[in-house]
Order: sequence, then C-alpha cells, then structure tokens
Amino acid sequence: MRTRLAREESGFTMPELLVVVVIIGILAALALAVFTTQKEKSHDADAKSNASALVTAVDTCYVETGNFTACDGQGPNDELDARGLPVGTGSGQVDVSSSTVNTFTVTSTSEAGHHFRVQQGPTSVQTHTCDAGPSGIDGGGCSNGTW
Repeated sequence: MRTRLAREESGFTMPELLVVVVIIGILAALALAVFTTQKEKSHDADAKSNASALVTAVDTCYVETGNFTACDGQGPNDELDARGLPVGTGSGQVDVSSSTVNTFTVTSTSEAGHHFRVQQGPTSVQTHTCDAGPSGIDGGGCSNGTW
C-alpha cells in the first residue's frame, strides 16, 4: 500500500520551489529599478518642457517690448504671460533666473531635483545646460551637462 501511494504522489520538491521564489525576487528587483529610473526621466521631461515653454513666452514678450528685463516675471510692470506654467524656484517649477536687455536665462527644476537651463543671447542662439542636482552632472534626462 505504501509503495503504491509513494508512486502516485507527485509535486515539487522544496529546492525547486526555492529556486522559483528566488527567480521571482530577482525579476521584481529589476522591475523596481527600471520603474524608478523611468519616473525620474518623466520628471525631467516635464522640467524640460516647462523650460522650453517659458523660453517661448519670454521670446513672445520680447517681440512686443524689445527688452528681456520687461519679460522676466519680476516687478509690477512685467509683461510676461506665463499662464499654465508652474512659475517659481522650487521643485517642479520654472523661472527666468536672470535677464538683461538682450539676454536671459531660464532655469527649470524637476521633481527629481535636476536643473535644466536655457541661456539665450543677443543673437537668439540658445545654450541648453543641466545638472543632476546633488548626484552630479549626469542623471535622468541630463547627459554630459547638456540636454
């Protein structure tokens, strides 16, 4: 009787179950790492989009005023129309960090803490620079200090 039951019983052994659990754990760890990186990149993409939109708003204002200092979001007579943009210097916000009559710099900070800058001079040539915040030059959407 015992030999018949032993022959008919089937299933997985403990080592086989442990191997499956370890494999699932490794796959879950890899998926979490990929997800975290993608989330950071999406925050950076949002910051870049905000920076580009504010540059367009500053350029549009400049066409009407001929002076970037009248389009930097500072002062009571400023003519910058930045509706819909999260203007400010905090995380997830964008602002005109400096301006002269014919130059300006827009700085956008992502939720991940990365900084994206657009500098435009009198010839309308733009320079895009970035840093990954405290972690260094690269990270998220920043590669070798540019974007």
